[in-house]
Amino acid sequence: MKKNNDLEHRRSDRKRIPSLKAIRAFEAVAHHLSFTKAADELSVSQGAVSHQIKLLEEKLGVRVFVRGKTAVSLTPQGILLKETCKRALDEISETLSLIRRIRDTKTLNVSAGPFFALKVIAPRISDFMNENPGLQLHLNNVRSNASSPGPNDVFIEYCEEAPAGTHSFELLREKLVPVCSEDLIRSVENPMDLLRRPDITRLNYRDLKDWESWLGQEDIETGGDHPNLVFDDQHTIIEVVRSGQGIALADRSLIDQDVEAGRISVISESYIRPPLSYKFVCAKDIVATSYVDVFRKWLMDEIFEIQMPSGNT
Repeated sequence: MKKNNDLEHRRSDRKRIPSLKAIRAFEAVAHHLSFTKAADELSVSQGAVSHQIKLLEEKLGVRVFVRGKTAVSLTPQGILLKETCKRALDEISETLSLIRRIRDTKTLNVSAGPFFALKVIAPRISDFMNENPGLQLHLNNVRSNASSPGPNDVFIEYCEEAPAGTHSFELLREKLVPVCSEDLIRSVENPMDLLRRPDITRLNYRDLKDWESWLGQEDIETGGDHPNLVFDDQHTIIEVVRSGQGIALADRSLIDQDVEAGRISVISESYIRPPLSYKFVCAKDIVATSYVDVFRKWLMDEIFEIQMPSGNT
């Protein structure tokens, strides 16, 4: 009960606090020890500052300034009040700045598979963030249960058609080439022999269609007892290829750095374009939102740069 009474007493005391205008005027004059400079800081007339100081002194019942012919100084009461006002106004200013930063911050939730996130987004994302202060990017490798993107969501979908009711842009249509490890390609005189050997596993993304399409294009037999492994994650496929446990189809531009570093070898530069592609998917009503469009254009520029070394467009 005593605590509640103390709180009520403090709130009652606030009725005797001078106006914020008077407090600001006092703090400015106390800082500059000049009515003229205080008026300049507050963008008001010197008379307005003098009026607020008069109201403050009348409210307090004491003088806070000693006004000389050429200078202004603080009374003991003014010195006591100066530091308190400065701390209070600094705290108010910091809190208001924080509120403005929160208001100005835009959040974009980006859902992308691990392979696309690691190959396209992650290596370059710091440049994007530096160029777009005030934007928070939440990158997720796992899609939410929502079938359609929300107002702050972008999906990077590997699909033939984007979900109904959404807006989409094609980011990347792959050029799939057969790849393997360096050790595996050194084990044969003709790299194409790897495609026919029944002891070498073909690694597939989602289903067998891409391999069937590529092999059919090259008139290579697709049937028989050739072992196949199917994965739901392209990043895992690349790791399996690096370890020498099979051959896979991968986009030529996205594995270019692995090829240059000797982690992966290209069996043949002959490629297919699958019907699926990477698409930038968002809700129709946010497609023109500035930060969504900025992120989309940045992604497209980065993909263009990635494709340049291999001459892909």
